[in-house]
Amino acid sequence: MKIVELLDGMRRPYLDELSSVADEHEYHIEPVLRLSDGQAARDGMFGTPCRYDFVRKDTGEVCSIETAQRMELAPIRLELDGKLLDISTFSWDWLTLDIAGLSADMARTPIQNWFMRWFDEDDTNPQNAEGLYGVVHFMSDAKQIDGGVRFCIDLGSAPASAVAELIEELLSQGAEGLALRG
Repeated sequence: MKIVELLDGMRRPYLDELSSVADEHEYHIEPVLRLSDGQAARDGMFGTPCRYDFVRKDTGEVCSIETAQRMELAPIRLELDGKLLDISTFSWDWLTLDIAGLSADMARTPIQNWFMRWFDEDDTNPQNAEGLYGVVHFMSDAKQIDGGVRFCIDLGSAPASAVAELIEELLSQGAEGLALRG
């Protein structure tokens, strides 16, 4: 099984729930949190924006999908060009990503660039067949851990290929290993 196929299986439960909401017309789907002047609100050490899962049009209530179902996965350990990739069960809306061998400063540019590429701050992505936009929603501040750094990421409706791209980018930037987990 290819990594993208595995990640797509991890993505499916969350996407099924979010796309069922997208079928209903009383919600704004995946809106960007914006300031009163229309600019994306930014927060945290990397100044990244965020998206909600959906907002009720009539009340403005912010709503989130918290997927109870997950693709259960026995932990997998792969070696990619001599670097370890560990993948265990996680929910697409809350990936814990541990990056071995990079500090927060070293990881900053590649992960921030990746996040902004998949965020679509200007809302130019068209809706896909699932009624979603193929975007990430949130990235936490970096947390220094033993031997590296940790991020938590709400992958939103981003495709599995986006995560595969992040894996490749971090490994090419000198990460000694990655762990994707819940």
